[in-house]
Amino acid sequence: MFFSKNYGKPSVNNDIPEGTIIDGVVIDPTRRLSRKLSVSHVFITSAYYYPTSKSLGENAIALNMVVDSINFNVDNATYNVVGSNGTRQEYSVATSKVEGVPSCRYTTAMASTTTVSNLKKLEMESNGIKVEIPFKMARYTAPKPVIICISPQFVAEQWQMFLMHVHVANRFGGHLHMYITSMVESYFELMKEYERQGYLTLDYWLRMKFEHVETPYFEPNGNIEWRNQAGAETDCLLQYKEAAQYIAFFDMDDILFPASYPTYLEEFNAEWALQPNATSLFYGRREHEFIKARTMSEFSFTELVGSLRSSPTVKRGKVVVRPETYNHTWIHYSWHEDVSTRHNVSFPHLVHVQRPLQKNGENNITHLWKMEFGPLNETIRPIDIQEIEKDYWRIRNIPRVSELAKRLPNEDFYLPIVFKCYYDSFYGFIFDGIRRIGPMQCPNADLCELPQRENYRCIHSDAEYYSGPHMEPFTFHFSTNSFWSKDIGCYQ
Repeated sequence: MFFSKNYGKPSVNNDIPEGTIIDGVVIDPTRRLSRKLSVSHVFITSAYYYPTSKSLGENAIALNMVVDSINFNVDNATYNVVGSNGTRQEYSVATSKVEGVPSCRYTTAMASTTTVSNLKKLEMESNGIKVEIPFKMARYTAPKPVIICISPQFVAEQWQMFLMHVHVANRFGGHLHMYITSMVESYFELMKEYERQGYLTLDYWLRMKFEHVETPYFEPNGNIEWRNQAGAETDCLLQYKEAAQYIAFFDMDDILFPASYPTYLEEFNAEWALQPNATSLFYGRREHEFIKARTMSEFSFTELVGSLRSSPTVKRGKVVVRPETYNHTWIHYSWHEDVSTRHNVSFPHLVHVQRPLQKNGENNITHLWKMEFGPLNETIRPIDIQEIEKDYWRIRNIPRVSELAKRLPNEDFYLPIVFKCYYDSFYGFIFDGIRRIGPMQCPNADLCELPQRENYRCIHSDAEYYSGPHMEPFTFHFSTNSFWSKDIGCYQ
């Protein structure tokens, strides 16, 4: 199996012997979790500077990274950092925590330290060799007190689910921070309009590329959990940790309707008052299905809620945090959090709408993943339904949105492809007990076959990529100047 360094899916060549190295990439799938290399390659996803931070300290630096975790133990690895402000230079050691799973070679890591005031230049150092890396100033203001970090979207086409989430969040005082890898172009343009209206912030989520290497490495994108979703959640946390009162880590299909209060802020405050020493609020996810409209003209929030059906199944949930209590996170919570301070919210649950059904489609997802559904078992107040419906039509009647509505996909294409790929590689084994041959694979979609279409092209995130000089034990890679591209295609 050969993993190409470009943006397309990995190309397959079963004739390549295991252990082969091509363009620096090690082709050794059976030893992906045991083969040790001389250098651990690191992709620096983002770096933030905090003049002040409630949890990180004064003049703090936070490094959000993806690290090869097999060559040596990186659980509490340290990284040498050099900060400069034009008149003074300071060396410091950043200590790290990892947020990964043992079935993947690469893990998400966050390292932090303090440095000089008025930071102008940031470098990584090892044995006298240095490389300058880009950094951003952390946010100190937020659009709303509650930020909802949405996990990275790829080959995204389910605009109905987005409309449900964005209007629900807006109703209850939440602002969506959206990470995009790839998305059908008309859907992306719709999101851009919602961004202009102040409902959300769009952000890039990039594939990792090592532009230049002198030592071999395992391809990172196929060896990190769920497209580095933990890295996206950690990035969002690091961006807003000094700006927001609460940060939620949700998927697009995780939708929260507060049960007792009119806003998320009031609901979260009330839950936190029940356990003042809490580090997070943990919401279980109840499975739901709903019937989705084919077009925006047919879309009705009232009808969508009327079609919602609940399952008795409540899956592992997601957390809402006060950012001063969290510095890094995994997908569902931080592995380093004390479970006794994770406050379990008994009701409501997240409405997990993982099964959007077409009115007249085949809905093959229901044949593959069988689940029982009954009447809606969550609280959605009539007044909220009415106000969300009004809010939707206010946006829908904007001329630009009316024009975009004509070009949105009206039937599923990528959803069943990606779901079957997930089911075959992960979901079937985990949820339905399907017997699998061989060891657990690193869960991601990098080997999914994703056909390309002329009539529905994708916007894809891209950037300028750089690699630092050969350094030991870590060699660093990073990107700058991210942009949206129409030339890559619909890929993870």
